[in-house]
Amino acid sequence: MISRELIYPTDPSTLMKCVASVSDPRYIQEAEEAGADMVELRLDLFSTNLSPDQKTCVKRCTLPLIITVRSRQEGGHFRGSPDDWWKLVLPWLSDATMVDVEQDFSMLTPLINDAGVEVIASFHSGRMLIGGELGAIATRLRAYGTPKVVVRPESPIDVLTLCWFTYRTVKPVITSIIDSKYRYARVMLPLFGSEMAFGYAGEATAEGQYHVREMRQMIEALRE
Repeated sequence: MISRELIYPTDPSTLMKCVASVSDPRYIQEAEEAGADMVELRLDLFSTNLSPDQKTCVKRCTLPLIITVRSRQEGGHFRGSPDDWWKLVLPWLSDATMVDVEQDFSMLTPLINDAGVEVIASFHSGRMLIGGELGAIATRLRAYGTPKVVVRPESPIDVLTLCWFTYRTVKPVITSIIDSKYRYARVMLPLFGSEMAFGYAGEATAEGQYHVREMRQMIEALRE
Protein backbone atom coordinates (compact mmCIF):
# COMPACT_ATOMS: atom_id res chain seq x y z
CA MET A 1 0.00 0.00 0.00
CA ILE A 2 1.27 3.49 -0.88
CA SER A 3 1.66 5.66 2.21
CA ARG A 4 -0.43 8.80 2.50
CA GLU A 5 2.79 10.78 2.99
CA LEU A 6 3.83 9.91 -0.58
CA ILE A 7 0.50 11.03 -2.00
CA TYR A 8 -0.26 13.99 0.27
CA PRO A 9 3.03 15.50 1.45
CA THR A 10 2.69 17.94 4.36
CA ASP A 11 4.56 20.62 2.41
CA PRO A 12 5.06 19.56 -1.20
CA SER A 13 7.66 22.25 -1.88
CA THR A 14 10.07 21.62 0.99
CA LEU A 15 12.33 19.25 -0.97
CA MET A 16 12.15 21.15 -4.25
CA LYS A 17 15.41 22.03 -6.01
CA CYS A 18 15.90 25.07 -8.22
CA VAL A 19 17.90 23.90 -11.22
CA ALA A 20 19.80 26.27 -13.48
CA SER A 21 20.01 24.90 -17.01
CA VAL A 22 23.07 26.15 -18.90
CA SER A 23 24.05 26.04 -22.57
CA ASP A 24 27.68 26.90 -21.80
CA PRO A 25 29.83 25.93 -18.78
CA ARG A 26 30.85 29.58 -18.41
CA TYR A 27 27.36 30.26 -17.01
CA ILE A 28 27.88 27.93 -14.05
CA GLN A 29 29.30 30.67 -11.82
CA GLU A 30 26.24 32.82 -12.54
CA ALA A 31 24.02 29.89 -11.52
CA GLU A 32 25.90 29.48 -8.24
CA GLU A 33 25.68 33.19 -7.44
CA ALA A 34 21.97 33.24 -8.32
CA GLY A 35 21.14 30.63 -5.67
CA ALA A 36 20.65 27.52 -7.78
CA ASP A 37 20.58 24.18 -5.96
CA MET A 38 21.74 22.21 -9.00
CA VAL A 39 23.09 22.87 -12.48
CA GLU A 40 21.88 21.11 -15.62
CA LEU A 41 24.51 20.84 -18.35
CA ARG A 42 22.67 20.78 -21.68
CA LEU A 43 25.29 18.90 -23.64
CA ASP A 44 23.21 19.04 -26.83
CA LEU A 45 23.65 22.83 -26.75
CA PHE A 46 27.38 22.82 -25.95
CA SER A 47 30.01 23.61 -28.56
CA THR A 48 31.65 20.51 -30.03
CA ASN A 49 35.07 21.21 -28.56
CA LEU A 50 35.14 22.86 -25.15
CA SER A 51 37.95 25.25 -24.34
CA PRO A 52 40.21 24.65 -21.31
CA ASP A 53 38.41 27.55 -19.62
CA GLN A 54 35.01 25.91 -20.12
CA LYS A 55 36.28 22.58 -18.77
CA THR A 56 37.70 24.37 -15.73
CA CYS A 57 34.29 25.93 -15.04
CA VAL A 58 32.79 22.45 -14.76
CA LYS A 59 35.54 21.16 -12.49
CA ARG A 60 35.16 24.17 -10.18
CA CYS A 61 31.39 23.81 -9.88
CA THR A 62 30.29 23.44 -6.25
CA LEU A 63 26.75 22.30 -7.09
CA PRO A 64 25.43 18.86 -8.08
CA LEU A 65 25.33 18.40 -11.85
CA ILE A 66 22.58 16.99 -14.06
CA ILE A 67 23.81 15.80 -17.45
CA THR A 68 21.27 16.16 -20.26
CA VAL A 69 21.39 15.37 -23.96
CA ARG A 70 17.95 16.43 -25.20
CA SER A 71 16.84 14.91 -28.50
CA ARG A 72 15.13 16.85 -31.28
CA GLN A 73 12.04 14.69 -30.81
CA GLU A 74 11.71 16.07 -27.30
CA GLY A 75 12.68 19.68 -27.90
CA GLY A 76 16.48 19.57 -28.00
CA HIS A 77 19.20 19.56 -30.63
CA PHE A 78 20.57 16.02 -30.45
CA ARG A 79 20.11 13.73 -33.42
CA GLY A 80 21.74 10.38 -33.14
CA SER A 81 21.55 6.77 -32.06
CA PRO A 82 21.73 5.43 -28.50
CA ASP A 83 25.42 4.71 -29.16
CA ASP A 84 25.97 8.36 -30.15
CA TRP A 85 24.09 9.49 -27.04
CA TRP A 86 26.23 7.29 -24.81
CA LYS A 87 29.45 8.59 -26.36
CA LEU A 88 28.37 12.12 -25.38
CA VAL A 89 27.33 11.21 -21.84
CA LEU A 90 30.12 8.82 -20.83
CA PRO A 91 32.92 11.42 -20.41
CA TRP A 92 30.70 13.39 -18.01
CA LEU A 93 29.62 10.56 -15.71
CA SER A 94 32.43 11.16 -13.23
CA ASP A 95 31.12 14.71 -12.68
CA ALA A 96 27.41 13.85 -12.66
CA THR A 97 24.96 13.48 -9.80
CA MET A 98 22.09 12.68 -12.17
CA VAL A 99 21.62 11.98 -15.87
CA ASP A 100 18.45 12.86 -17.77
CA VAL A 101 17.43 9.85 -19.88
CA GLU A 102 14.62 9.87 -22.42
CA GLN A 103 12.74 6.64 -23.11
CA ASP A 104 14.59 6.03 -26.40
CA PHE A 105 17.84 5.76 -24.43
CA SER A 106 16.51 3.96 -21.35
CA MET A 107 18.37 0.75 -22.23
CA LEU A 108 21.53 2.57 -21.08
CA THR A 109 20.33 3.28 -17.53
CA PRO A 110 22.00 0.16 -16.02
CA LEU A 111 25.38 1.53 -17.15
CA ILE A 112 24.57 4.87 -15.54
CA ASN A 113 23.45 3.22 -12.31
CA ASP A 114 26.60 1.09 -12.27
CA ALA A 115 28.57 4.34 -12.19
CA GLY A 116 26.68 5.35 -9.03
CA VAL A 117 24.68 8.05 -10.82
CA GLU A 118 20.92 8.56 -10.47
CA VAL A 119 18.55 8.77 -13.43
CA ILE A 120 15.85 11.28 -14.30
CA ALA A 121 13.49 9.44 -16.64
CA SER A 122 12.09 12.16 -18.88
CA PHE A 123 9.24 12.53 -21.33
CA HIS A 124 8.35 15.72 -23.23
CA SER A 125 5.04 16.01 -25.07
CA GLY A 126 4.04 18.74 -27.51
CA ARG A 127 0.47 18.45 -26.27
CA MET A 128 -1.43 18.11 -23.02
CA LEU A 129 -1.84 14.53 -21.85
CA ILE A 130 -5.43 13.67 -21.02
CA GLY A 131 -7.35 11.07 -19.05
CA GLY A 132 -5.06 8.47 -17.58
CA GLU A 133 -2.13 9.36 -19.85
CA LEU A 134 -0.25 11.35 -17.20
CA GLY A 135 -0.33 8.49 -14.72
CA ALA A 136 0.50 5.89 -17.37
CA ILE A 137 3.53 7.83 -18.58
CA ALA A 138 4.77 8.44 -15.03
CA THR A 139 4.45 4.74 -14.21
CA ARG A 140 6.41 3.78 -17.32
CA LEU A 141 9.16 6.27 -16.52
CA ARG A 142 9.35 5.27 -12.87
CA ALA A 143 10.50 1.82 -13.98
CA TYR A 144 13.97 3.24 -14.70
CA GLY A 145 14.27 6.54 -12.80
CA THR A 146 12.61 9.56 -11.22
CA PRO A 147 9.83 10.48 -13.66
CA LYS A 148 9.95 13.88 -15.33
CA VAL A 149 6.76 14.61 -17.28
CA VAL A 150 6.69 17.77 -19.40
CA VAL A 151 3.61 18.77 -21.39
CA ARG A 152 2.20 21.71 -23.35
CA PRO A 153 -0.92 23.07 -21.59
CA GLU A 154 -3.61 24.46 -23.88
CA SER A 155 -5.76 26.15 -21.22
CA PRO A 156 -5.73 27.18 -17.55
CA ILE A 157 -7.70 24.00 -16.87
CA ASP A 158 -4.78 22.00 -18.24
CA VAL A 159 -2.45 23.80 -15.83
CA LEU A 160 -4.73 22.92 -12.91
CA THR A 161 -4.91 19.30 -14.12
CA LEU A 162 -1.12 19.10 -14.15
CA CYS A 163 -0.91 20.63 -10.67
CA TRP A 164 -3.46 18.13 -9.36
CA PHE A 165 -1.61 15.23 -10.95
CA THR A 166 1.67 16.48 -9.44
CA TYR A 167 0.09 16.67 -5.99
CA ARG A 168 -1.60 13.29 -6.08
CA THR A 169 0.97 11.08 -7.78
CA VAL A 170 3.60 8.94 -6.07
CA LYS A 171 6.72 10.90 -5.17
CA PRO A 172 9.34 11.72 -6.23
CA VAL A 173 8.14 13.27 -9.47
CA ILE A 174 9.16 16.20 -11.63
CA THR A 175 6.63 18.06 -13.75
CA SER A 176 6.98 21.07 -16.02
CA ILE A 177 5.63 22.64 -19.20
CA ILE A 178 6.66 23.47 -22.75
CA ASP A 179 6.16 26.96 -24.21
CA SER A 180 5.73 30.39 -22.64
CA LYS A 181 1.96 30.90 -22.70
CA TYR A 182 1.44 29.41 -19.24
CA ARG A 183 4.96 29.92 -17.96
CA TYR A 184 3.64 30.69 -14.46
CA ALA A 185 3.05 26.95 -14.13
CA ARG A 186 6.82 26.55 -13.82
CA VAL A 187 6.55 28.36 -10.49
CA MET A 188 3.30 26.72 -9.39
CA LEU A 189 4.25 23.08 -9.92
CA PRO A 190 6.95 22.94 -7.21
CA LEU A 191 4.33 24.11 -4.71
CA PHE A 192 2.30 21.00 -5.58
CA GLY A 193 5.19 18.56 -5.25
CA SER A 194 7.44 18.75 -8.31
CA GLU A 195 10.88 17.85 -7.02
CA MET A 196 12.67 20.25 -9.36
CA ALA A 197 11.98 23.58 -11.02
CA PHE A 198 14.08 24.33 -14.09
CA GLY A 199 15.24 27.85 -14.82
CA TYR A 200 18.35 29.08 -16.57
CA ALA A 201 21.58 30.98 -16.11
CA GLY A 202 23.20 32.86 -18.97
CA GLU A 203 20.77 32.21 -21.82
CA ALA A 204 17.45 30.36 -21.69
CA THR A 205 17.65 26.75 -22.85
CA ALA A 206 13.88 26.45 -23.38
CA GLU A 207 11.10 28.86 -24.27
CA GLY A 208 9.33 30.36 -21.27
CA GLN A 209 12.04 29.66 -18.68
CA TYR A 210 12.66 32.14 -15.88
CA HIS A 211 16.15 33.05 -14.77
CA VAL A 212 16.93 30.82 -11.80
CA ARG A 213 17.29 33.84 -9.50
CA GLU A 214 13.86 35.15 -10.47
CA MET A 215 12.27 31.73 -10.18
CA ARG A 216 13.67 31.13 -6.70
CA GLN A 217 12.43 34.52 -5.55
CA MET A 218 8.91 33.84 -6.82
CA ILE A 219 8.70 30.36 -5.30
CA GLU A 220 9.96 31.58 -1.94
CA ALA A 221 7.50 34.49 -2.00
CA LEU A 222 4.60 32.08 -2.65
CA ARG A 223 5.73 29.82 0.19
CA GLU A 224 5.39 32.63 2.76
